[in-house]
Amino acid sequence: MLALALLASWASPARAISLSARTDRLIDRLQQLGVVIDRLERCGPGAERAAYNMGVNRLCLSQGLRDEPGLQLDVLTHEAIHVVQDCLDGLETPSSSTISLMLQAQGGFSPSQVDRFLAHHLDHSTAGHVLRVTQALGPLQRQREVEAYALQSQIGMVESLLARHC
Repeated sequence: MLALALLASWASPARAISLSARTDRLIDRLQQLGVVIDRLERCGPGAERAAYNMGVNRLCLSQGLRDEPGLQLDVLTHEAIHVVQDCLDGLETPSSSTISLMLQAQGGFSPSQVDRFLAHHLDHSTAGHVLRVTQALGPLQRQREVEAYALQSQIGMVESLLARHC
């Protein structure tokens, strides 16, 4: 439970820092890791707001996000979770792992404990969306997306995970 409590304690971002400053700080951190960030009109065939390609360590952010700073930070944080997952299996490899597997292996947590932790952080208003976008995915890919959606509003936690695992 200590590791989950530590993760939860990272979830309280400092309110004094502006959205744009937090976004800039996260972008800087990702670029320091070697992640290339592209600002394009759209990111992928479905006009996604963002996408991370772990095979080449590139992250695309839709230019339209600049007009919505809160959404931009959530979307960037979501993609940063995918970078953390990539780091867990080696940032230079073409594969990634999951935060769930890391917590089980390094923290000794059961799958159900990790699932409860993620469910606690998953915004109930987006739960239907998460189910729709993950229903056609395989189990590992679905887990990666659930983690990213559950933790996308936890900037402090994501920054800590990046610092520790990347």
